[in-house]
Amino acid sequence: MTMNIVKQTNFKPVETGYVIDGSRPVMTFVAEIHGQICPDFHEHPRGQLMYASAGVKKVITEKGMWVVPPLQAVWIPGGVSHRAEFSGRTLVKNLFFDPSCAHRLPDRCFVMSVSPFLRELIAKFCNTSDSDKLANLSAVLVDEIAEAKEEPFCLPAASSHLLVRIMQYLDENPSCRKTLDEWAVEANTSPRNFARMFLKETGMTFGAWRKRLKVIKAVQMMDSGMSVTETAYDLGYQSISAFIESFRKETGSPPARYLKSSDSQ
Repeated sequence: MTMNIVKQTNFKPVETGYVIDGSRPVMTFVAEIHGQICPDFHEHPRGQLMYASAGVKKVITEKGMWVVPPLQAVWIPGGVSHRAEFSGRTLVKNLFFDPSCAHRLPDRCFVMSVSPFLRELIAKFCNTSDSDKLANLSAVLVDEIAEAKEEPFCLPAASSHLLVRIMQYLDENPSCRKTLDEWAVEANTSPRNFARMFLKETGMTFGAWRKRLKVIKAVQMMDSGMSVTETAYDLGYQSISAFIESFRKETGSPPARYLKSSDSQ
């Protein structure tokens, strides 16, 4: 299939995601995006792999938020209600997987690293029209996604009004240094109960969640053009080295890896 690029000016659900056809296990939709938002929650029976080599993408579901750095992809299983946001101008390559493949694919949303091999595989699939080649490429794509390594760019959501309010505050004020004990006082509960409630609702400790938030905010800041130094101090770190070490522990890589980048797409 020769890649047909659509300039996306509005975000009605992509029809490709709704096609049920086991003879076409993987279908593609490529769109040129200009810093737009898909504001409405929607779901489709086909699972979706969303990839772009530039700009930060954000996918939101009722369970949380996934921030996708440049040169990484996000997997969204079929039937999961979601919406998306995009920064900057980029070419988004969407691959939609028929429900007949679902038993071989992950049943949760996650951000994955896109290796040079997978990047070339996606490009090859989007530019191929031969049905036999598409069938072979589809099988390899399914295998690659099934074995993909999950990256730490998920921020779980909470259900209680109290924790949602605290999360919103920290999202807007990521340099805030208020401790768990101080938040517990504001919530009129004990630190022990606050910690238990946070863990129960998010599956993460409060400290781990806040570290993850800072990593995600850092990726967004650096993609917007901020330097590592500017990002570190805006996030409330007392030194650049402390920021780099914290970022490396969370992601396994230095923050410079996530500075604004693109490839030939």
